[in-house]
Formats: sequence, C-alpha cells, structure tokens
Amino acid sequence: MLGVSQSMVSRAFTPSASISEKKRKMILEAATKLGYTPNAIARGLISKRSGLIAIAIDNKNNPMYDLLTRELSLYIQQQGYQVVLCSIDQDDLELAVQRAIEYQVDGLIIATSRLTSRALARCETYGICLCLLNRFIDDLPANSISLDNYHAGELAARHLTEQGFRQLAFISGERNTLTSEKRWLGFSESLNRQGYPAPLFVQSQYDFNAGMKTAMELLNQSSLPDALFCANDIIALGVIDGLRSRGLSVPKDLAVMGVDDIPMSSWPAYQLTTIQQPVRHLVELSVNDLLKRIKEEQEITGDYIMVQGSVIKRESTSNASSSSTI
Repeated sequence: MLGVSQSMVSRAFTPSASISEKKRKMILEAATKLGYTPNAIARGLISKRSGLIAIAIDNKNNPMYDLLTRELSLYIQQQGYQVVLCSIDQDDLELAVQRAIEYQVDGLIIATSRLTSRALARCETYGICLCLLNRFIDDLPANSISLDNYHAGELAARHLTEQGFRQLAFISGERNTLTSEKRWLGFSESLNRQGYPAPLFVQSQYDFNAGMKTAMELLNQSSLPDALFCANDIIALGVIDGLRSRGLSVPKDLAVMGVDDIPMSSWPAYQLTTIQQPVRHLVELSVNDLLKRIKEEQEITGDYIMVQGSVIKRESTSNASSSSTI
C-alpha cells in the first residue's frame, strides 16, 4: 500500500528510531485509517527482546524515590521501551529481581542500598543488563551512576561556614550506607581542611520520624551546634519539626540543611536549604547507558560515573527571604 518495508513501519512506531518525520507521519496516518496497532509480544518473539526495562526501587516513604521512579518511567517510555516497576518491600531485592526475570526484561535499573550478591548473580545468570543508580559495588558487571556524595558534603561545609556557622553537626542515614558515609567524609574533611572544629556525628536513619527523634535527643545535650547538615531532606524536615515542637526557631536558633531537593523542601513551612540532585541528568545517563548495552553498542566497563549537585539556598540557613541557586 505504502511501498515501505516492515522494518520502516516498526521504526515509525518507535519514538527514538531513525526515520524522517515525513515518512513517520505518512505511516502513522495510514495505520490510523486501517486500525492497525503494533503487536509488542509478536515483535518481541521476532527480535528476541521484550522491550521491557525493570526498575527495582526502595518502597520507602521518601519522596525522592517517587521522583526517581516517575522520571525513569517517562524517559524509558520516550526511548520506546515499557516499564516493569519492582518495588522492594521488606528488604527483599531478590523478590524484585525474580519479578524482572519472569517478565524477561531486557534490562534492570536498581536504585536501592540493599543489594545482595545472590540477587545480582541471578541477573548475570539470566543475561539481564544492569545499571545501578546512586549505588556502587566493586567488580560488578554493571555501570553505576550517582550523585557525587563526597562533593555534596564539601558543598554543605562551604555553604554553612560562608553563612558564619562554626559549631556544626552531621545527622546521618542508616549505618554502612555509601551515600551517608561519603557525605559525612566530604563534610568533615572539608571542615578540617578549612581549620574549623571537628563536626559532631549523630547516627540516625533516612526517615522523617527518625529526624524528629534525633532533634529531641540533640536538645537534651548540654550544648547545641549552630547548624545541622542532614544526610537527606526527609531527615532534615523531621529535624525541623522536632525542633519547632520544643519551641526552637529555624534558622534563628539552629540552621538546618539537607540533600536531594525534594518538592517539600521548597514548601513555605520549611524553606530548606539543600544540595539538589540533578535527577533528570542522572536518569538520562542511567537509561542511555543501559540501552547501549542492551543494543550491544557498549561493553560493560564497571565505571562509577558521578554527577555533581548544587546548593539551593533557602531560609533554613539564612535570614534572606529569597531562594537562589549557588
């Protein structure tokens, strides 16, 4: 009817495929008149690819995971693939990986700190291409894309000292998590290089209620720091509410800073200064890296690709009423 090949018809229905807009429009208009839609299952049988990308992500009450899931899903679909969401509940990454295997996904993006060697080995056994987002493991057959967490700690130290704070503290996430450890190292080592007093380290968890509890515990100490750098925003928001529940004002009595720049951070009730994760850039790097290996355009190198964040200055560390990006 149109005098075009089967492969060209397939490319017309694939958003990222190489085809002129004129031919794409011609094919799509003809398909509409004929009531034709591509059969993804049949196409998968021919190509021996499912066209599915799985996302294994923490099922925690943290808006950062929701933001990552949404951006990953949108970008994957823009590349002509569909998403299988495998939420990780009760630390069970292996169950999430099993779901991905059952759907015969072409690739898997893992965004969790709860990695197990057994789960990763199963991916390798079934030939599933992997990419880690905001996580890193040595000798893993996958590339890792992450915020530069050490640099984030350095940025926090520089910002707080430039604001005039000297007695500082770090509120951590869970023990033995790479993100929290690197942010602490960047923060404490930067302060040491600048000649400031060693910051206080306070163990906590990546959780709003843990942030509130940590704030209460800090207030029971004989002396308070001037400012707190929290390992992520959700801890920081809990800390702010905990301080306010005891009659303290932020930043008048104590300044607070986080990492992530989740939507709630800019709410008038919080106006939290934070290190912004470049979510869209991280997502694009992760998906593009995975697709190159699915298409066999790139070998596994085991690289750790880090992207730097930026300070979003708000009222929680300053009396200024306006927000700006540093």
